[in-house]
Amino acid sequence: MNEYLLIRLGAQAKEAIDWLVWSRSEQEIIASGTLAGAEELGQLQERAGGRPVIALVPAADLLFREVTLPGRGGRQALKALPYLLEEEVASDVDNLHLVVLEQQANRVQLVAVDHDRMQQWLAWLDAAGLVAQRMLPDVLALPLAAEGWSAVALRDIWLFRTSACSGMQAERSWLAALLQGFDPVPPITCYSPLPENVPGEWRAAPAELPLRLLADGALASKLTLLSGRYRRQPEWQRLLLPWRKVGLAAAVLLLLALGNQVLYLQQLRAEANAVRAQTVSLYQQLFPGERRVINPKTQMKQHLKAADGKGSDSSFVRQLMLLSPVFAQVSAVKPEQLRFDASRNEFRLQATADSYQDFDRFRQLAGEQFTVQPGDMKSEGGKVQGVLLLRSKS
Repeated sequence: MNEYLLIRLGAQAKEAIDWLVWSRSEQEIIASGTLAGAEELGQLQERAGGRPVIALVPAADLLFREVTLPGRGGRQALKALPYLLEEEVASDVDNLHLVVLEQQANRVQLVAVDHDRMQQWLAWLDAAGLVAQRMLPDVLALPLAAEGWSAVALRDIWLFRTSACSGMQAERSWLAALLQGFDPVPPITCYSPLPENVPGEWRAAPAELPLRLLADGALASKLTLLSGRYRRQPEWQRLLLPWRKVGLAAAVLLLLALGNQVLYLQQLRAEANAVRAQTVSLYQQLFPGERRVINPKTQMKQHLKAADGKGSDSSFVRQLMLLSPVFAQVSAVKPEQLRFDASRNEFRLQATADSYQDFDRFRQLAGEQFTVQPGDMKSEGGKVQGVLLLRSKS
């Protein structure tokens, strides 16, 4: 991105808010202005467009400190940071949002801000439909002076950058009193008209529009207060968020469909195994001398071929080939004994089934090739035992 929307938020909702649209590639201001307060932030939606938004927040609401970590200053020691500030803040340290600006060994430069204030700034932006890519202290967007401090005036306040990781803010009316507290006052590089009757060595730099000056520093900085609980999602994740529920529902439906397909295939496999087991059982009853049954259908055809032209044997095998598919279709009917009367060209089947309906189904299917005459039927032990006489129609 070459164009950015820079917004300096105030401490209070009624405080003026400065904004600027800056072209990084052209190094020029596209638009700028001032809003009366937070309630007018929605006017910047059109200015934002597809431009990244960078929010600056006032140093008056921030606490810059350097602390010494206990021990060797490792990751575990960082957890002690809030308690190192207990004597310096009036509020509960648990209400502070801490951001480490720099760490050298066990020396840590940090900035602290109340969670309430962070939530207030973010609420203003959210209500206006704006999403800040980064949020940083306004004073840390000032140029870092080669010697001493840097400063700029923004309406009735002065912003000072006192080091790489610290700064301060002062109202114009309190500027002289503030600087008298420093002895000596470091040299100050000033990017606004020099103030009168204030202590210190002030060095004039080319005057700049304050937000134009802050824009360069904000874009060059990697710092953001949007860490921890305030970390922003990458843009692509934010855009995908509304579709997350749709994607989740689609994934669930896909899993259900795949699960049903797997169950269906398992059911088919189980049925196929049951039919094969029944076919093998029937084959072994018909040919008890054969213990190795690999492919009952192929082996049956071999018997048929061998029996071809041998009278009754041929008739038996041919009719058995007609009867085998019926057993495959009605797997609940399990043959216990099958005899063939060559003189009558008739099968006598003794079998068991789960119900009388299974026998009826068997009779209907077998009736296409055979005349079926039912014999004795009885129910015993939850099973139905019965006899069927099957005479070929051909």
